[in-house]
Amino acid sequence: MRFDRWSWLTVALFVLLAGAYIYLGSWRYNIFRAGVDDCIFTQVASSLLTGFSSTIEGSVNHFLVHFSPILAIATPFVKVFNGARGLIVLQCLLAAATIFPLWSMAASRLPKWLAFATTLVAATYPPLSAAAVGDFHELAFTPPLAATLVWAVDRKAWRIAIAAAVALAMVKEDQFISLAFIGIAVAVMGRSDRATRTCGLWITSIGALAAALYFGAVRPLVNPHFPYFALHFYEWWRFPATTAGFVAPSSPLRVQYLFDALLPLAFLPLLSRYMLFALPGLAEVLLSHEGITMSLGAHYTATWSGYLLCAFVDGMARVYQRRPVAAKGTLAFALVVSLWTSRYHSPIDPAFALYREPNAADRIRDRELSALPRDASLGSGPWVLPHVAMNPRATVAMTEGEEYLVFDHFTDPSYWIAADHPTILRLTRTREYAQVYNGAGIVVLQRMDR
Repeated sequence: MRFDRWSWLTVALFVLLAGAYIYLGSWRYNIFRAGVDDCIFTQVASSLLTGFSSTIEGSVNHFLVHFSPILAIATPFVKVFNGARGLIVLQCLLAAATIFPLWSMAASRLPKWLAFATTLVAATYPPLSAAAVGDFHELAFTPPLAATLVWAVDRKAWRIAIAAAVALAMVKEDQFISLAFIGIAVAVMGRSDRATRTCGLWITSIGALAAALYFGAVRPLVNPHFPYFALHFYEWWRFPATTAGFVAPSSPLRVQYLFDALLPLAFLPLLSRYMLFALPGLAEVLLSHEGITMSLGAHYTATWSGYLLCAFVDGMARVYQRRPVAAKGTLAFALVVSLWTSRYHSPIDPAFALYREPNAADRIRDRELSALPRDASLGSGPWVLPHVAMNPRATVAMTEGEEYLVFDHFTDPSYWIAADHPTILRLTRTREYAQVYNGAGIVVLQRMDR
C-alpha cells in the first residue's frame, strides 16, 4: 500500500493519541492515583535479570503468577524513566499503536478519507483509552498484537500472522486459549485454501505448545509446588468471591457489559467474521464470578478490544459495500456515542483518576519518597507504592517489621482518623518507630534500631 497523505495523517493521529494518553496517564500518576499494579510491574521489569519478581507477589518469580516473557520489553522503559512513569509511556504507546493495523485494514476496503474516518472513530473507543490510562498490566501488549494478527490473516500475510501469534503467546497464558480457538476459526474460514488452513493450524499449535511449555516445563522448573492462583475467578463455589464481589450467573451485569462494549462501535462488529476472534476474551471476562472483570475500566478489556476493533472496521466496510449512505450515518453514530461516553460515562473514571490538577504538595511528596533508601524494606498503601516502585522491597503489606512505613492522609481521611493516626501515635510512643517526615499529606516512620 502506497504511503500517501492519509498514511501520514494516521501517523499524526498516532502521535496525537499517544500524547493525549501519556498526558492523562502522567496526570493520574502525579496526583497519586496510579495503583498497586504499577508498582508490581515496575519491580518485575526492573529485576529482569535478578529474580523477575515483585515483593507484592511474594517475591516469587513472576512466571509462577503469569507467563509474560514479553515484559522484558518494559525493562528499558523502567530504567530510562526511573520507575513507573516508564510503564505509563509504554502502555500509552502500545494502545495508540493499535490504530496502525486498523488503518491498513480500512484502507484496503474503503475510500481513503472514509478509511481514515473509520480509524479515527476506532481511536476514540472508550475501553481503549481506559486501558491506556489505567494501571499498567502485561495485557497492554495484547490490543496492538491482536489487531496485527487479524490484519495479517485478512491480508494473508502468513509469516506476520505467525509472528504475531508467537508474540501473543508471550503476553499471558490466557492467550494460549485465544490462539488455539482463533487458529481453528482461521482454518475453518479458509477450509478451501491450503495456505489459510496451514496458517490456522500453526496458530492453534502455537497456543497448544505454549501451554505445554508453561504448565509442563516452566512452572515445574521454577517451583512445582506453587499454586496457580488465576483460576480463582472461575471458582464458582466460593461465596463471597475472593476479590470484588460475587456476580450471579443471571446478573444483568453481563448483558450490560456486552452492550456497553458494542454500542460505541454501533454494533458493527456483529457483522464481521472477525467477531469470532473476540469470543475467548469475552468469555474470559463474562464467565468470571468476580465483578472486577466486568468493568470497562479494567485491563481485562485488552483480551478482546483489539479483535473487536478489527471487526468494527470489517463490519463498516461490509455496510459501505451495500449502503454507503447508511455506512456514513452509522459511523457518525459511533463517533457521537464514543465521545458522549468519554465525556459523561468514561471508563477512565475521571472523577477519581483525574479529580484535580497536580499541585506543589504532589511534587514535594514525590521528592520525599524518592529520597528514601531503595534497599530498605518499606510498607505503604496502594497509591503511594508506584512512587517507590524502584525499591524492590516496597510492599503493600504494612507490617510493623518494615524498616519504613509510609502513611497517607490524602486518600481516605476517615480511615486516617480511625486507623492510621492512632497507629502512628502508638508506634512512636513505644519508640518502635521514629517519625522522620510529616508533610505534603504523608507521614514517614523509620524503625528504631534495637
